[in-house]
Formats: sequence, structure tokens, C-alpha cells
Amino acid sequence: LHAYGIKFISEFLQKQQIKKQFGTYLSPAMVEKLQKNPELLQLGGESRELSIMFTDVRGFTTISEHYGADVQGLTKIMNRYMTAMTAKIIENNGTLDKYIGDAQMAFWNAPLDEKNHAKMAVKTALEMMESLDEFNKEVVAEGIPAFGMGLGINTGIVVVGNMGSNQRFDYTCLGDSVNLASRLEGQSKPYGVKIVLGALTAEQVKDEYGVVELDCIAVKGKKEGVKIFTLAKGNQMHDNFLDYYYRGQWNKALSLILKLKELTPELVNYYANMEERMLEGMPSDWNGTYKATSK
Repeated sequence: LHAYGIKFISEFLQKQQIKKQFGTYLSPAMVEKLQKNPELLQLGGESRELSIMFTDVRGFTTISEHYGADVQGLTKIMNRYMTAMTAKIIENNGTLDKYIGDAQMAFWNAPLDEKNHAKMAVKTALEMMESLDEFNKEVVAEGIPAFGMGLGINTGIVVVGNMGSNQRFDYTCLGDSVNLASRLEGQSKPYGVKIVLGALTAEQVKDEYGVVELDCIAVKGKKEGVKIFTLAKGNQMHDNFLDYYYRGQWNKALSLILKLKELTPELVNYYANMEERMLEGMPSDWNGTYKATSK
């Protein structure tokens, strides 16, 4: 009886520790699964492939100006927004890593395995956009400016586990793929799209979602270019446009833009931004890779 009692208390404390550690990161179903099978958990830090998502509010300055000195009002509306967006991450078995001001970071495939982690991340992004539309209907009816949002999703090998200091630590991930995911989110605005995907993410979801290549870009802080993508329906004319663009035949690329805006209206802002870039003139060192000047 003593041995069974010790075993029961030990298992109970272990379950409580798991709930404390992951209760705010994961869905209740995933926490319960970890409690039943603690052996699924590797907390020491490991290298594994994750799909990482960063989101950020667009138009925050306008929203902040609307509230002026009403700090409590701004806090409440941001909490409503974060609650609506976080719900989709949790519902789709994502791990909510952290809030960074008006931004969020989440990832898939840790601590529990998620075979289709890239597809789950993209599915979540699309559902978050739908939730944002519903959220905006509510806040606009209340006289509050609508929220915009940009998302970046990247898939790659990172180190994931408990990291921090002796005073405080979090379950999080680190690595170049995490940094790139953050940079991709930042590029959603200059490219005029809501979602930017890394190359491996696009490759892993293209059989289920339409993906369109946007550019080859050296994000700020990097010398090597990476291909970036968004979710849309592609066509041969777009492929021809990119081919001319990469080759430096910008006049030919420009000649296609008007028709492309008609063919793919969801990318009209992208084409407008690319048109503006090309009209400014080709860099003397053009090699098919655009060097980003902003994060």
C-alpha cells in the first residue's frame, strides 16, 4: 500500500507539473494526452523540424490613436483580438510560444508529433484570417478601426525545449528557421499579401493549397536569397512574369502586369508593389535576388 501510495502521488505531481508547464501553450486535449503519456515529452532540448508562425497587427497606430489616453480600452481590445487569434492556434494543435507586443509566435510538431505540421500551420493561418473578418465586423460596429494582420510561416530544423534562466524558463524554439519565419511575416506588408510562406512550407502544402512564388529575397541580415511564396492560384503568365523578372528583363515583366492584375485580383497589391520597384530601376548588381531593406 505504501509503494502504491508513493507511485500515485508521484504520478499525480507529474501530471500537475505537465499541466502547469503546458496548460497555457496547448489545447486541453493535448495536455491530457501528455499527462497520460509523459514519455512522449522530451524537455531537455532536441533538434526537430517545426513549422513556425509569426503574426503581427497591421494598422496598430490607427487603433492606438483611436483610444488616445484610454490605456484600459486599448488593452481590452488587444486582449479580445489575441483571444480570437489564439483560439485557432490551440484548436489546430499548435503550440503558442509567446506574445510579443501585438505579435504572436506559435509552432507545430512539438512537444507532440504532428505529421502534417506545415499543413496545420497554413490551415490555422486561413482560419485566423476568417476569424479576423468576424472580429472586424464586431469592432467596426462598435466604432473601432478594423484590424489588419500579416503572417509568416516557415518550416525547418530548429532546437526546441525548455530554455531560459534559473529564475524563469519557457518551452520555445531557436534557430535560423525561427528568425526567417519572423522576417517572412515582416515582408507580408511590402509584398502586399497577408501570408508569406517559406520554400519548405510551400513545398509541403502545395498538393492541398494553391501556392504562388513571389520573389527570391535576401532578408535583412542575410546574404543568401530564399524563395518566398503566398497562398493563391497561380497561372502560366505569372510564371513568365517571374522568369523575366529574375533574368532582369524588367520591361517584359512590366508589360504583363496589367493583365496579371485582372487574372489574379487577390495579388493586385503584390503586382502594384513589384511594378513600383521595377519602375524605380534595376540595381547595378542585379542577380535575381532582391535585398530587403526592412525587417
